[in-house]
Amino acid sequence: MSSTISLLSSGARVVVTTHAADGTSIFHSDQVLEPFSPFGPSGSSFTIFDARPSVPVDNLAAPAAADLRKTLPRVPATGVNFCITNIAPRYSVPMHRTLSLDYAIVLAGEIVLALDGGDEKTVRAGEFIVQQGVNHAWHNRTDDVCRIAFVGVGSEKIRLASGEELGETVIKGPGK
Repeated sequence: MSSTISLLSSGARVVVTTHAADGTSIFHSDQVLEPFSPFGPSGSSFTIFDARPSVPVDNLAAPAAADLRKTLPRVPATGVNFCITNIAPRYSVPMHRTLSLDYAIVLAGEIVLALDGGDEKTVRAGEFIVQQGVNHAWHNRTDDVCRIAFVGVGSEKIRLASGEELGETVIKGPGK
């Protein structure tokens, strides 16, 4: 169980590169980022590595501001973000929808991806998800932390044939 708690609360190292004034490739930073745990130590935690307001990105711009790292991951409407989520053992993230195209890889553990239509799939370490703005929930039904890496890309609203638009139904942190 101590390795489970460690993965949930331990920081994640991120190495960022950039360019010197003459165009030479250099390291911008090498640091361990502490996770943000808005739902407490037995819920889920997040570490945002980078977020950009628009695509294509400016590769000379600085990485995400430190204050952004203490928020729930949100993909800017025309941008992109890169983060990890750790989902605690026996913990479920309620049904929600984000306005993004999310590329994900399960790095450790396994997770059940549940859709609002009732379908579920179990995704294990080393497996991938392409999630297209669907209403979904996450269920960790194991005794181990599940760590998932995400690259989210801003997307258009989903417009049904009837003309109805499906909006974002994100989870809010406590007290929000």
